Amino acid sequence: MNSAEERHYLIIWLWLVVLVAISVGAASVLPKVQALALVFSIAIVKAVLVARHYMHLKNEKPIYYAMALVPLAFIILFLFGLFPDFVYHVTKP
Repeated sequence: MNSAEERHYLIIWLWLVVLVAISVGAASVLPKVQALALVFSIAIVKAVLVARHYMHLKNEKPIYYAMALVPLAFIILFLFGLFPDFVYHVTKP
């Protein structure tokens, strides 16, 4: 591994450390709902960083992204579609 690659991995690692620090700080400073929203948003960003750079997915074909994102979109769609049932316990008479 050459110096440029090592520097690239170090920069990504530093970003991950900063994002963890922000998550921990947010959990202790912000109200619970805002902290949870920020922590989960940061977790998604960290997962994308790890997948793209450490798992080398940035060089893959777009079909691999579609294979991961289409089922995720269906899950999100179904969760939002069933949200009223979960929250309000809506039942048909």
